[in-house]
Amino acid sequence: MKATKSRFFILSLLFIVTAINYMDRANLAVAGSNIQSEFGLSATQLGLLFSMFTWFYAASQIPVGYVLDRVGSRILYGSAIILWSIFTFLMGFASHHLFATATASFLMLLACRALIGIAEAPSFPSNTKIIATWFPDHERARATAIYSSAQYIGLALLTPALSWIVAEYGWEMSFYLSGGAGIFFGVYWLMKYRDPQHSTTINQQELDYIRNGGGYGSKNQAAVSEKISWKDISFFLKQRTIWGLFIAQFACSSTLYFFLTWFIVYLEKGLHLSITKAGIGASFPYLMAMAGVLCGGTLSDMLLKKGKSRTFARKLPVISGLLVTMVICLVNFFEDQPNIAIAILSVAFFANAFSNLGWVVWSDVIPRNFIGTMGGCLNICGNLSGVVSPIVIGVILQRTNNFQYAMWYIAAVALVGLLAYIFLVGKIEVIVPPESETSLGQQENLTEALK
Repeated sequence: MKATKSRFFILSLLFIVTAINYMDRANLAVAGSNIQSEFGLSATQLGLLFSMFTWFYAASQIPVGYVLDRVGSRILYGSAIILWSIFTFLMGFASHHLFATATASFLMLLACRALIGIAEAPSFPSNTKIIATWFPDHERARATAIYSSAQYIGLALLTPALSWIVAEYGWEMSFYLSGGAGIFFGVYWLMKYRDPQHSTTINQQELDYIRNGGGYGSKNQAAVSEKISWKDISFFLKQRTIWGLFIAQFACSSTLYFFLTWFIVYLEKGLHLSITKAGIGASFPYLMAMAGVLCGGTLSDMLLKKGKSRTFARKLPVISGLLVTMVICLVNFFEDQPNIAIAILSVAFFANAFSNLGWVVWSDVIPRNFIGTMGGCLNICGNLSGVVSPIVIGVILQRTNNFQYAMWYIAAVALVGLLAYIFLVGKIEVIVPPESETSLGQQENLTEALK
């Protein structure tokens, strides 16, 4: 009997939920100029609104990851999808017409974005744990690239549509539609998602294939202690490789958060495009980013299957991607030529997405029963950029009234990430706390399973 392909249905669920996730993050960017005009916000205030999501998203990572390691992905993730979609829907009610003052409307927007941040906190730790459970090692980078590409293809396809909706029906409608879609899918997730051991669609042959490849039920999952202590977490936080991955994740996410927050505003005010043209222009960098994340993940898995070391296969896309991301600063010389500027932005975003292997490498170095908790730490570092960068860019705009220094800032952060990967991230191999209940022999089996 042939093995079933249930893992690819699970991957399709992750693809859809990631597209919804990023639509709900980016719809504020599409509506940003209209909201700024309606409420009379300064650039710094708009930057604060852009960053509010990430303040609470980052702060929730460790507690949510800790819960994930105990509750599991199905209930926690499904409930989170429904909650963040409800808060997205409620943002439409922050219209100036429904409140006595613009200040009250602005506070309503801030509160909703904070609650969306908390509710979305389980997303990427859950995604990583699901991929590590459902997919064998040699398929993991490609699977991660496929679901990660949803954030870009969703933005590429939905940004022009949302821009048109904002232009024709007002910014409130964009939140009603995206929130409603998320609520529907959250219910569907709770109905359809199951872990491999509880799935009714998987057969024994596929279970064996996943297990033999390092997924659910394999030695590298069973070899680690089920007990999670703060001593073990402290051990991870003392590792040089871990801090290199933290810094690189911050750097990669800084570019991403520019495209999720200020990008549409840049197209409107920096390149002087209308909201409709900005929505169309934005689709090209997003499509290039989708191609970049697929190319990076495919290249990494291909190198691994051809016998290259895990370190080489994972580091090559990250280092080369961060290097090319720095070309984003060249856009400063072509602000009067929007087509060339968008082409440069497309190349930079392609390269940034090409380097997007942070979660894959994380699943390579962190034992499975620590992925939720330690994944929260990684997500904090990555999403600190979503706190810092929108505000920094807002302050730069308020002081200089142009985007040039903002582009230099993004290029500089990419350089820092590149240097961290070169000089801090060592050999890509599993890290096991020495004082865990895992014996030395089991640790050797764990390392061997990941080669």
